[in-house]
Amino acid sequence: MRGLWPGALLLSVSSLSAASPAGLHVDAGTLESAIFAIGTQANVTIGINDRSLRDVHVGAYRGSANVPNALRTILAGTRATFVEVSPSTFIIVARAPVRAQRIERPPVREEGVPIVVVGSKRRSTLSRYPGSVAIIDPSALEGNRPIQGSNALVEQMAVLSSTHLGPGRDKLFIRGIADSSFAGPTQATVGQYLGEVRLNYSAPDPNLALYDLRSIEVLEGPQGTLYGAGSLGGIIRLDPQPPDAAHNAAALDIGLTATAGGEIGHDIAGMVNLPIARDKVALRVVGYQTLDGGYIDDVGRNLSDVNRTITRGGRAALRISPSANWTIDVGGIVQDINMHDGQYAERGLGPLQRSSALAQPFDNDYQLASLVVRHTVGATSFVSATSFVDHIVTSTFDASTALVTPQAYQSTDRISLLTNETRMSRDMAGGGNWVVGLEALRNEDRLSRTLGQGSTAATISGTRNLVEEGSIFGEITLPIVHDLSFTGGGRLTYARLVSEVLDQPAAGEEPHRKGIAVLPSFGLLWRASGRLSVYARYQEGYRPGGLSVQSSSTQEFRPDSVATWELGIRRGDANDTLQFSAAASYAHWDNIQADLVDAAGFPFTANIGSGRIIALEATGTVRPGRGLSVSSSLFVNQSRLREPAAGFGGESDPSLPNIPTIIGRVGANVDLPIGGRALRLSASARYVGRSRLGVGTHLDLHQGNYFDTAAGIRMPLGRMTVSLDAANLLNERRNVFSLGNPFGVGQGRQITPLRPTSVRLGISTRF
Repeated sequence: MRGLWPGALLLSVSSLSAASPAGLHVDAGTLESAIFAIGTQANVTIGINDRSLRDVHVGAYRGSANVPNALRTILAGTRATFVEVSPSTFIIVARAPVRAQRIERPPVREEGVPIVVVGSKRRSTLSRYPGSVAIIDPSALEGNRPIQGSNALVEQMAVLSSTHLGPGRDKLFIRGIADSSFAGPTQATVGQYLGEVRLNYSAPDPNLALYDLRSIEVLEGPQGTLYGAGSLGGIIRLDPQPPDAAHNAAALDIGLTATAGGEIGHDIAGMVNLPIARDKVALRVVGYQTLDGGYIDDVGRNLSDVNRTITRGGRAALRISPSANWTIDVGGIVQDINMHDGQYAERGLGPLQRSSALAQPFDNDYQLASLVVRHTVGATSFVSATSFVDHIVTSTFDASTALVTPQAYQSTDRISLLTNETRMSRDMAGGGNWVVGLEALRNEDRLSRTLGQGSTAATISGTRNLVEEGSIFGEITLPIVHDLSFTGGGRLTYARLVSEVLDQPAAGEEPHRKGIAVLPSFGLLWRASGRLSVYARYQEGYRPGGLSVQSSSTQEFRPDSVATWELGIRRGDANDTLQFSAAASYAHWDNIQADLVDAAGFPFTANIGSGRIIALEATGTVRPGRGLSVSSSLFVNQSRLREPAAGFGGESDPSLPNIPTIIGRVGANVDLPIGGRALRLSASARYVGRSRLGVGTHLDLHQGNYFDTAAGIRMPLGRMTVSLDAANLLNERRNVFSLGNPFGVGQGRQITPLRPTSVRLGISTRF
C-alpha cells in the first residue's frame, strides 16, 4: 500500500495494466479528471492536499510517459504545482502566493486507497456517487478464516442477509428485498460479479472463496439501469487481484479449526503470480480447499457429525498487455462444494441432534470461463466482457415424513449462462461522466427430479426455463452547479422466454413469451462540504417470469418488479477519523415471485402478491488514534405483504420472509506495537432479530433473535503472520433458520443452530 500524507485526497493508484505506457493522453478539463487519467495510464499515485484545487481547469497533454513533464504541462498557468515524493508518488499543492519558495516534502504516512465506486461502470468517486454503497477491505474478513465464503459478508454488513441452508445452497438478500427461503427457478434478487464477469442468474449463491481479492463492493438496489434483471436487491462485486507482469509473488494460508462437540476442520489456500513476458504477460493462479467439520448428530441412524462440508476450488487469470492502453484478461473458475448431510437439528432431541431415515447430501459444481478486453485512451474507457457459466446443483432430501416408506427426493438443477457486455465510458470536463453499453444474455435452467430409492427411483416432472435478453443502457452524471450534480439513465431490455415441462407430454400451454422492460433511474447529489454528501435516488429493477411444477400440475409465474426511493447522507472515507453513512428507503414490489413448498413438502413457484419495504440503515467508523478503530452498522426495516395473492393471506405476521426487523453489529480493532511489530486484537458482536421462514400459514415459523460474537489476535513474525480466532464465543445455539428439509418443515420442529464455539489457529505467509 502506498503512503500519503495527512489531508491529501488520493485520486489514482493503479493502471489497468502493469506495463509502462508508451505515451500519455490527457484531455482538457478539471484537475481531478486529469489526475485520474494520468494515474490510470502511468500506474502512479497522485494526491491533492488542497480540495479547492480539484475543479481547477487544466489543459490537455499528448506526449511521452514522463509524469513530471505531463504535470508541468497541464498545471502551467494555474495556481497549482506538484511535489515528487518518489518516482511513483506525487502531490498537487497550491503555489505560494507571493514568491516562489522551496516546498518541503511532507512526511509520508500510511493511508488507505482511494474510494472509487467501480460498480458504477465508470470512474465515480464515492463522494460523488448518489446511492448507498459499501466498499469492503477483504483483509477485514480474514478473522476466522482467510477463505471464507459469502457468510463472511453477511456477518460484516447489517444490510445483507442470507438463508442458512448451507454453503452453496443459500440465497442472499440486500436491503430487505427477500422473496423466499427456498431455491428454485426464479432469478436471484442479488446479482454477483467477479470483476466484470457475471457469476449467477437463476441459481443459489455460488459461495466463491473470498481469497486474493483487492476489494468488495456492495451496491444497494435496485440496480436495473446498469445491471438489468436480477438486481432487485442490489449487486455484490468481488474485485480480484490482477496478474502482475512485473513481479513474482506467492502466498500460502493454512489453518486448523476445532469446533466444540464437533469434528476438526482445516483449510489451505495459496496463490502464485508469474510474469511470463516482462510488462506484457502474467499468470495468477489461486487454489484452495476447506473442510468444515460436522457437529450435527443423527440419532435415527446412530451417526455423529454428519454435516461435514468440503469445498475445493481455484481460479486462474492470464493477463496480456500488448500495449500501454490495451489489456486482455482470460480467466477461469472451478469450484465444488460437497455437503455430506443437512446442517439442521430438531426440537425435542438434544441441542445438536435430529433423526432422519437417510442421508441428505448436497453438491454444487461451478465452472466459469471468461474473456475481458479493456482499452483506455485519456478519459475514455472501453470494456468488453464475455463469460460462460456451467453450474450444477444437486440436492437430496428425506421425503419419508410425507410418505409411507423411506424415500429420497432428489433435484438436479443444470444452469448454463452465457453473457456479453460491451460498454464505453468517459470523464467529462467539469466533473461529469457517462457510460453507454450493450448486453446480451442467455440463461437455460433445466430442473429434473426423482422420488424413491436408488434404481427404483421414479422420475417426476421437471421444468426447462430459457431466457434470452438483449439490452441497451446508459447513465450520465452532470454537474448542475459547483456542489450539485444530477445522475440519470435508463435501460431498454427485450426478453424472450421459453418454458416447458420435462418428462411429460405437452399440456397445450404456450411456452414462448416475449416482453420489453424499461428501467429508469435518476438521482441528485449535493456536496455540502468536501467530506459530506447528501443524495436522493430513484431506481427500478425486474425479473422475468417462467414455469414451475407443483406435484403433477404446471403453473406460470409472472415477472415481478421493484421501484425504490432512497435518501441518504455520507461523510468521509477510509482515511478519515470519522466516517459514517445513513439512508432511508421505500420500496414497492409488484407481483413478488417466490420459491415455496406445498403442505406435503414439494417445491413450486408462484406470485404471492405485492408488498412494500420501509428501511433505515446506518454505518459508522471512528478512528480516535493509537491504532484503535471502532465500527458499527444497523439495519431496521418494516416489510408487509400488502396485497396478497389468493391463498397467501391470513397470517398473523404479514412481513416478508427471512429479514429480521433489526440487525446490528459493532466491532473494534486495536493495533499494539510490541517489539517493533504490530499485534492486532479484534472483537465483534452481532445481533439478529426475529424473522419468519416463509409465506403461507404452514410456513409461518419464526427464527432469529440471537447474538453472534467473535474475537481474534494476529501477530506478524517476519514474512509470516500467526493468528488465533474464535467464533460464537457464547456458544449460542439459537435457531438461525427454521428449514433443513422441506418435507418436514411444516411440523415446526426443524432448527438450524449456530455453529458451536470454534477456534482456528492459522499461519499465513507472502513471498
